[in-house]
Amino acid sequence: MNENSGVRGNRSVVVVWTIAALGLAVIAVLVWSSTRAGFSGETLVSILTDLSFAIALVAFVISGAVIVSRQPKNIIGRLLMIPGLVLPAAELIHNWLVDLDPVPVNADLTLWLATWFDGWSWVLLIFPIFHLLLVFPTGRLISPRWRWVVGVEGAMVAFMLFSGVFADRIELVTEAASQEVVVWSVANPIGFLPEGFFSNVFGLIWSLGLVGLTVAGVVAVVRRFRAGSRLERQQLKWPLYAVGVFGFVYAWTALGSGVVTNSGPDVLLGLAIAVIPVSVAVAVLRYRLYDLDRIVSRTVTYLVVAVLTIGAYVLVVLMLGSFLGRDNPVAVAGATLAAAALFNPVRTRIRRWVDRRFNRPRYDTERVMDEFTDTLRHRVDPEEVVVGWVGVVSETMHPATVGLWLKQ
Repeated sequence: MNENSGVRGNRSVVVVWTIAALGLAVIAVLVWSSTRAGFSGETLVSILTDLSFAIALVAFVISGAVIVSRQPKNIIGRLLMIPGLVLPAAELIHNWLVDLDPVPVNADLTLWLATWFDGWSWVLLIFPIFHLLLVFPTGRLISPRWRWVVGVEGAMVAFMLFSGVFADRIELVTEAASQEVVVWSVANPIGFLPEGFFSNVFGLIWSLGLVGLTVAGVVAVVRRFRAGSRLERQQLKWPLYAVGVFGFVYAWTALGSGVVTNSGPDVLLGLAIAVIPVSVAVAVLRYRLYDLDRIVSRTVTYLVVAVLTIGAYVLVVLMLGSFLGRDNPVAVAGATLAAAALFNPVRTRIRRWVDRRFNRPRYDTERVMDEFTDTLRHRVDPEEVVVGWVGVVSETMHPATVGLWLKQ
């Protein structure tokens, strides 16, 4: 029995990684086609942005495959793989439909299937995220009472598929200048739903359903965090940290695009998205689970240090520039030296301040160790050293018992 289950497990691992390899191949083809097109007209920033989003897709696929191979019964791995597999395939199909020449006037089976998939593939990008909120980190619902939320998800997906199959016309829609544009449209041979059926009749219901699923997902996460074990709360902290990083980068991107008209932050947006599946995989597999406090403290530390260092650099440039000229190399060199001289002292002080608030165990441990090291200078009795050492271990590690063996 165990041998058969082991064989089935090995086969499932092979299947999962085969699917993941195919998905990665599709992502590679998409990157190659986008990069080749980019060299003919796009800027370097646009190419790097496409690459960063490709990295996010790779992170979804690999993180999901690792979870599935380690925990086959946990649905979270499959939920992560779906966006990473669907988005590049849908993008390739969309590019093929846009480049059709001449524009089709009739819908054969291939065109009908491609356009139908292109029209609803975005559903497979958002609904796995909705369901992930409901089942993270165990892969199961909080209780059977939450099955109605799964029923709402299934009903909305089924309705989207229904409306796509039986729409009166098949349309290829693309985005140009932040607006949706119909590239071409042909009659649907099996369609009977009138034009505007979705937007006029069910648009409001659909919007309310999306809002309801979002609220239900947030409530599920909050309930798990409040009623879950210490382990589950630590698992939940990882994706919350990743979402915080994504929110910061997204806000920076919106500011750069809308106010400063600078597309540089867009390059980081894909990398910020990639952090989310990686954090989910770390939380589910419990790999270095309790290192998050250290990561958060270091993130906040270097963010604050970067802001203060850049502020000092700008301030020195402005002060020296008022006397020597803003473009004077002496002003630039002086500002650089001042920023470099301030970096280490500022980093040390900020790190201790952040650890005191975000990584308290580490701060307390360092404080107790420093105090013990200072007292060693005044202790010559071995018994006092042993008592002090036992006190340090008890205060920092909080063990149930402490034993010390000394070699004669």
